Amino acid sequence: MVDYSKGRYSVRTPDGGFIGLIDEDEFVRNGLSLLYRVDGDELYEVAGRFVGHIEDGVVRATSGEVKFIIEAE
Repeated sequence: MVDYSKGRYSVRTPDGGFIGLIDEDEFVRNGLSLLYRVDGDELYEVAGRFVGHIEDGVVRATSGEVKFIIEAE
């Protein structure tokens, strides 16, 4: 399992659209706005709603739908 709090990663939509960055912590931000929180191999909205599981940099909803791609910068 990757520890996303130990590096810099870009978070994108499945078609490559930019969502935000993870920069040495557990949050996905777009500028100053916190969008999501990484907790181990799970991704949550900042408000706490579960988004999906992370496997090999791919965030999938429980339905199997690919929500986001996380790539090292």
